[in-house]
Amino acid sequence: MPPKVTETRTPNAESLHSINSDTAAAARRVVATYAEDFFDAATLMSMLGVAPEELDYKKLATEHAEAQAAAEKSKRGRKATKKAAAKKATKKTTKKSTAKKTTKKTAAKKTTKKAAKKTTKKTTAKKTTKKTAAKKTTKKS
Repeated sequence: MPPKVTETRTPNAESLHSINSDTAAAARRVVATYAEDFFDAATLMSMLGVAPEELDYKKLATEHAEAQAAAEKSKRGRKATKKAAAKKATKKTTKKSTAKKTTKKTAAKKTTKKAAKKTTKKTTAKKTTKKTAAKKTTKKS
């Protein structure tokens, strides 16, 4: 079992040493440059012990948690509309692509039919010329 930790403990005098104000200000600047947002900066400053005296981290953390919960609720609504819009867009693109495919197929079929007709016309024309030539030769003899 993990040990029980309570907040009623008083910190040691050794752990509560004060930092020079110039050093604390420099540490705050460094934390602010690397922090992603205000809450992140406040968390890091509190952890390092260089947070400004007027900053109440517990109050800030509860406000941030409430804001995150509200943001998640609004994101859920936006995701549903985004998904619906995405589905409509994909349906349109699939319809367009299938329409293009069918037109390509019909165009290909038409060209093959035309080519087949031409070849049949040529072969029938050749056959008729051969037949007429053969008839002429048979009549002469």
